[in-house]
Amino acid sequence: MRNLLITICIVVVCIEVGRLVQSGVQEKPSVTMTALMEPPPRTLESPKTNRYLLLLGFTTSPSLDPVETGFAMWSEAEIDRGHRYFNYDKGARAQLRMTPEIVQALQTWVSPDPLAKFQIQNKFVKNSVAQYRVLMYRYRRWLAMPFEDWGYGHLGTPRFSDLLVTHRLFVAEGFSRNVATGIDRLEKELSFGRMVLAKAKTLPTKMMAAVMIDDDVILLSKVLSLRHFSKAIIWRLSKLARPLNLTERSMRWPIQNEFVVGMSRSNRPFRSNSVAGSEELETNKQWIAMRAGLNPDAFEKLPQPFATGVLGVNLQTQSAVNADASYYDAIIKTVDAPHSPLPKIQDVVRTSPRTFVDRLVNPIHQEPTWEPFLQRIMETDARLRLATLQVKIRKPSCQPGLPARIAKAGSDYFDPFTDLPMLWSPTQGRLYSVGKDGLDDGGDSTFDISVPTRFVSNAAPFQSTTRDARAKATRLQR
Repeated sequence: MRNLLITICIVVVCIEVGRLVQSGVQEKPSVTMTALMEPPPRTLESPKTNRYLLLLGFTTSPSLDPVETGFAMWSEAEIDRGHRYFNYDKGARAQLRMTPEIVQALQTWVSPDPLAKFQIQNKFVKNSVAQYRVLMYRYRRWLAMPFEDWGYGHLGTPRFSDLLVTHRLFVAEGFSRNVATGIDRLEKELSFGRMVLAKAKTLPTKMMAAVMIDDDVILLSKVLSLRHFSKAIIWRLSKLARPLNLTERSMRWPIQNEFVVGMSRSNRPFRSNSVAGSEELETNKQWIAMRAGLNPDAFEKLPQPFATGVLGVNLQTQSAVNADASYYDAIIKTVDAPHSPLPKIQDVVRTSPRTFVDRLVNPIHQEPTWEPFLQRIMETDARLRLATLQVKIRKPSCQPGLPARIAKAGSDYFDPFTDLPMLWSPTQGRLYSVGKDGLDDGGDSTFDISVPTRFVSNAAPFQSTTRDARAKATRLQR
């Protein structure tokens, strides 16, 4: 009896496999799937003009051109796109690295009075600029070049750690000279960061752009609270600290890139000679996650729901691929709408016809965890809104109290996490957003996103506003 049942099961499986293969031949790619496989339009044809390639080769030997090195790395991966990483272990591609000493020293960037620290560290900064003159030269060159994210469709990503430290050294050197030079460099950095954020087509690049913008905005907010500037400088800085626009917030291309890479990986298994650079990628992603305030495994929680080949044979049906495409398309359409709940993969995939073997080979996976990345972009938006408010509320106003002046700034400067006016803590002297947890913690920078201000205000009228915000935030959490 037992052998009979086993025989029957084998026959059923064989029949289903035959149907699976046949359906894979007969089923056609959906319009949605075809649209998702279309690459973004390319505006830069010459690799010599693309700062993305300079970033790939940023730490290469001083005797080598970083753009040429970056193009060589990109070309190696392009030969087998979606199956090869960017290989930093080859040749002298990682020869120039920042030492732990300078990385630690530049942590004074986040001190309560960074301008005073820059002056104290004047000699150290000058010596560091001389020591890393090659990287400083490359960084200035990088700021002057156009940018296009050619990492789209690739597994690898540039190594950003040395770039962030060089970025800090560049701004620190400006402030160590004088405040005017520092402001000029901060303005250039913010303008550049926003451009990269808008043009990023891959998730690591998008997150790194947000990190660099936050880095500059945090410094800008402290500078605004510590120094008085001319109206011309205040106007320049307030224009840069405007809220994110739709293109800068959009996650369309990073999400679509995850779909494209997943499709490439599902077509066939990896070969042993294509794993060079995989450890570097994982280390880099963990570093980006840490800098962005995400869990170290945030990128790992974005697995593709595509089935990989078994013994070199891909058993995934076209109907399953079409269902996955519908799911990613639903995410893309949802993420740009604030506070809209993301669709569940089970709700989308279960609507497609699936055979017995199809369910075994293509099970419903846990949906990718996109919320932390969406919230991270909202945090950057909140910091920019707070910095602009710092400028707006220092102007004379007929409004009797600070809460009214904050509300009068308009909904463009409301807290993106609650859609209510930003909050003010008179005891801590901080203007703040409730942050991703949606809870009012009184401006505590551990939980809330807050900036220091010079202003005083009657706390009594603002207590009810704070309580109302806390109540709505609690409702949002529920």
